[in-house]
Amino acid sequence: MHKMKVKRYIAGDAQEAMLKVKSELGNNAVILHSRKIRRPGIFGVFKKPLVEMVAAIEENSEKKTIHPIEQNNKIGKVFQSDPNKIDELHNQVGSIHALLNDVLNRMDSMEPSKDGQGLKKDEIYEKYLTLLIQNDVDHNLSEKILSIVKKQMSFSKENEEAIKNAIRIKIREYLGQPSPVEEAKDQQKIIVLIGPTGVGKTTTLAKLAAKLSINGRKSVGVITADTYRIAAVDQLRTYSEILGIPLKVVYEAQEMKNALSNFKDKDIILIDTAGRNHKNSEQIEEVKQLIGPIENPEIFLVISATTGYKDIKNIVSSYDFIKDYKLLFTKIDESSTKGNILNTRILTGKNLSYLTIGQSVPDDIELANPDRIANSIVGEKNE
Repeated sequence: MHKMKVKRYIAGDAQEAMLKVKSELGNNAVILHSRKIRRPGIFGVFKKPLVEMVAAIEENSEKKTIHPIEQNNKIGKVFQSDPNKIDELHNQVGSIHALLNDVLNRMDSMEPSKDGQGLKKDEIYEKYLTLLIQNDVDHNLSEKILSIVKKQMSFSKENEEAIKNAIRIKIREYLGQPSPVEEAKDQQKIIVLIGPTGVGKTTTLAKLAAKLSINGRKSVGVITADTYRIAAVDQLRTYSEILGIPLKVVYEAQEMKNALSNFKDKDIILIDTAGRNHKNSEQIEEVKQLIGPIENPEIFLVISATTGYKDIKNIVSSYDFIKDYKLLFTKIDESSTKGNILNTRILTGKNLSYLTIGQSVPDDIELANPDRIANSIVGEKNE
């Protein structure tokens, strides 16, 4: 019958604990148990928990102390007599590495409780992490939101409704207050819509023109530089005729100044730029030249809610030469999730403005509602 030697080790983290085990018991030691424990004292709850590790080894397998020179000579002789021993040594090192990773993974999936016993991450935490990610909220952002909420309250079944509400409130806070078209007193307002192809800028511009003209009782003029698509010009011309709003077409950036001077008497000028491929630097340069002559434009970056977050990051990056703009999301009605609205707001730090919710002009545009977006991501309140 083999006699086992069992020892308990306390360390600041799992790596330190493993080193203690290896230095005292050797590589043949077996990890029987590991867990996180609270530090002693009244202030222990505020400090990073310690790691407790229990290891065992057969007494006749305990590590013998060998002088380094003697050990090296022995290793050299073994390798000379049997080169295959190198592979065996590699396998042993690999096993130790795998063991350490296994311990670290188990430690990561445990949290200290009041009684010091290791517990798996709360099911409620995992439930809402999954929910946020399924709604396209960025993974890191999802974890950040949950970690903030977890500091405020205990994650338990009994607290679930309060947890859900706290997550909703945090998302709403991150979304901020939306910014509509700014009121301009005694001076003309120039609004420019930019963004990639296929996001619905032309229809969105028509909706804004109608909203400002009819509801806002403003005199409006429209300029389009989207001459790459004949259909876009024809579409906007049709809208301008129906709404009774004058339209100017600009074919070159140099013509912009003249087009603006034709609308000196208007309260607001809306400018529709061509949808550009954000991966094409030359096309982005054209947008830069077009906007350049405009004094104090109010710029809206138009993004489709159906666009993936990876592409949104590339779009935002391509327009980084514009320092001040607002976010306008289209095709909300075509997107099943709203997480990218939150992601883009956090990524850019820019304010949300309008959302388009259908094709109808002028009705299907509205000011972004943080409550509704948060409810869409987390779920409606249980009344």
